[in-house]
Amino acid sequence: MDTVLRINELLAKGETFCLATVISSADRQIAPGLKVIIHPDGLREGGTGQDETDKLLSDLALQVLSEQKKKLIEVGKSLTVFFDIMSAKARIVICGAGHIAIPLARYAKEVGFAVTVLDDRPDFASPDRFPGCEVIADDFVRALGRIPTARSTFVVIITRGHEHDVECLTEIIKHETAYIGLIGSRRRVGFVLEMLAEQGIAKERLADIFTPIGVPIGAESPEEIALSITAELVCVRRKGMGQAKALSNAVRGSA
Repeated sequence: MDTVLRINELLAKGETFCLATVISSADRQIAPGLKVIIHPDGLREGGTGQDETDKLLSDLALQVLSEQKKKLIEVGKSLTVFFDIMSAKARIVICGAGHIAIPLARYAKEVGFAVTVLDDRPDFASPDRFPGCEVIADDFVRALGRIPTARSTFVVIITRGHEHDVECLTEIIKHETAYIGLIGSRRRVGFVLEMLAEQGIAKERLADIFTPIGVPIGAESPEEIALSITAELVCVRRKGMGQAKALSNAVRGSA
C-alpha cells in the first residue's frame, strides 16, 4: 500500500483518521517510519505484522481520536509511536449573505474554517463584504449542487425566508456532512421541518439538524448570534455532534 497516496485519498474524501508513525524501534522487524492508518470505527490499514502490537496501536489510536489530542506514546518496551489526527480542513458553507453572515464568516475564518458564502442576490454576495472567503452569487439550489461536500463540511442556513430554507435543506440533506444548522423562529423552523417531512425525509435525519442554532448564550445582536453559532461549530468539530447537542440541551434545560 502506498501510504502517502492513501492518506491523500482519505483527506480528499473528508475522512478523519489517526496516523500512527513509528518514531523509534528496538524491534528489528518493525522499522522506524512505518505508518499505520486507523479509522474511527477501528478499521486498520497497514500494520506491523504482529497481532498483539497492532491491536495495541489500534486501541491507542481510538483513544487519541476520542480525546482529539495528538500524542507521542511509548508502546511496550520496543516502540515509540506518534499518533497524529488527520482530517481535511473543515469548510463552512453559509447559505444567506445577510447581516449575521458577515461576522459569522469572519469568526469562522479566524478559528480555522475555509468559508464559502452564497446568496442569490449579487449585492449581498459580494467579495468586498466577505474578505478571504469564497463568495458565490447564484441560485441557492444550483450553487449547492456544484459545491462538493464531505464529512468535513459544515452548513449554516440563514437565508431571508423559509422558502429558501426549504430549498437549501432539500439539497444539502441528501449529502453526508459534519453539521447542518438552521436559524429561525420556532414557528418558521417548524414549518420548514414539516415541509421536509412531507417530502419523505426521515425523522431521524431531520433530528440531526441543529435548530435552534448556536450555543444558547442569550445572543441578540448579529455579532453575538454569529459568536454562538461559531462556538457550536467548534464544539462539533472538536467534540462531535452528540456532545454539541448535549451541551445546548443542558444549557436550555437549566434556563
